Amino acid sequence: MADMLSYFIGRDGFSWFLGVCEDRDDPKAVGRIRVRCFGYHTEDLTKLPTQDLPWAHVMLPTTSGPGGFHNIKPSDWVFGFFRDPDTLQQPIIMGVLPGVPSSASDPTKGFSDPNSPDALDTQDTKYKKEPDFGPYPSRSTFADTSRLASGLLEAHPEIAERDLAFTEDVLIANDLPDDPNKWSEPKTVDPSTRGLLATGTNPETGETREVKLRRGAEYPYNHVLETESGHIQEFDDTPFAERIYEKHKSGTYYEIDADGNKVTRVVGQNYHIIAGSNFVNIKGDVNLTIDSNCKTYIKGDWDIQVDGNVNEVIKGTLTQDVTGAVSETYKDTKTENVTGLVSETYQASQTTNITGTLDLDASTEVDIDAGVINLN
Repeated sequence: MADMLSYFIGRDGFSWFLGVCEDRDDPKAVGRIRVRCFGYHTEDLTKLPTQDLPWAHVMLPTTSGPGGFHNIKPSDWVFGFFRDPDTLQQPIIMGVLPGVPSSASDPTKGFSDPNSPDALDTQDTKYKKEPDFGPYPSRSTFADTSRLASGLLEAHPEIAERDLAFTEDVLIANDLPDDPNKWSEPKTVDPSTRGLLATGTNPETGETREVKLRRGAEYPYNHVLETESGHIQEFDDTPFAERIYEKHKSGTYYEIDADGNKVTRVVGQNYHIIAGSNFVNIKGDVNLTIDSNCKTYIKGDWDIQVDGNVNEVIKGTLTQDVTGAVSETYKDTKTENVTGLVSETYQASQTTNITGTLDLDASTEVDIDAGVINLN
């Protein structure tokens, strides 16, 4: 409290600084970072190692509240001030400055990215940078903003991975083999990027090859949040190509295109749990294609109403096991055509009531085996 009363903005000066974040592994988990400040700290790590830098608090917008968090990572340039201008041990971060590195990262010196591929002892060794790919390039001439936002789509593997995982030519039921009806995942294509090549890997199969780009986000319309592990959020306001896209590093994603179409891809298992009721109203057709088995378990009643026709094609065996009574009512003609043997076994009585004519036509013989036969 004494420091708060002795130093406040406007009384004893305002010590601004520009610096580089070198550590975010805050032991108190309150979002503090370690910053090496230009003009205040040396770049010599032997004289001032990263672990000896003071912890800096980060200012957050009023909309986040005290429980919010920031996205500052090692290598980001930050701007702030010292709350204690005499001792310089209480830095406050006010913002981040994006830009383009003027030289390659040197992890042996301060003011450099400690997560570069050559770094041996860093805080964030889990997410090593690739020299040419990834959201945060480690070499010069590349901006530290996401290439999805800057428009350098041909340099980002995310685009190629999306195209490699593209789903197309899914067969629809009851179609003839010589004239099949199919559906494919919709593509969001922009003529300005159509035909450009990129190399990527299919996250599901591991296949790597060159594919043509199909997205056309333009700077500065695409608002991107891309994390170091590969999570991506895009809010693309590119005229005539507006999209919303969210992806997990595993490859699971959803996208809403400019026409309002939504595509969801789950590369792992999908669980849909509803504690209450589920109401679904589909105004158009439904095409369901299952490449493997399907099991449905209903613990209550199952009511089905079909106002049109029902067509069932079963290419295997049909087995029905009913423990209760069976009631069938046909208000029109019933036709049965069996090309194989028919065997019926009734372990109780059978009553057949025909109000019209019964015609029995056998091309060979009719065998009836009974104790007593009564004909009236």
